[in-house]
Amino acid sequence: MSAMIRQQPNMTLALAMPALQATLEQAIESQVRISIALVDAAGQLIHMAQMDGAPLQCRDIALNKALTAAGFGIATSEWGARLEKCSPAVQQGLPLQPRLALFGGGEPVRWRGDVIGAIGVSGASEQVDTRCTQAGVQRALAMLKG
Repeated sequence: MSAMIRQQPNMTLALAMPALQATLEQAIESQVRISIALVDAAGQLIHMAQMDGAPLQCRDIALNKALTAAGFGIATSEWGARLEKCSPAVQQGLPLQPRLALFGGGEPVRWRGDVIGAIGVSGASEQVDTRCTQAGVQRALAMLKG
């Protein structure tokens, strides 16, 4: 393989669907109504679901959380601590960038050191959104391990 070409492993629909199901199961257990977005490593939408009764605006927020987690390779809940270390200009300017969500509810899916996709959830508290995404990530990883 050429040193100028990089192959990026990606989450597929076959992997995203069990992750989506685990995320929904956690939401039901938590008694919340959420929107869920699953993207591949490049941020391409694989699947999106909105539970009955979830606020309409949560769809875009869930997608933004997934895009942020996939793009930066870190959980969106980590941004608060990261921003504290930045200059005031970055602290004020970064949150204004389109398609970024710098609060809990977005988790990257990592396999063998690579980000292969991400899950974003919106509709509940940051803590519950995060718990839902983590359930989805854990299911995806369990599927990959066999």
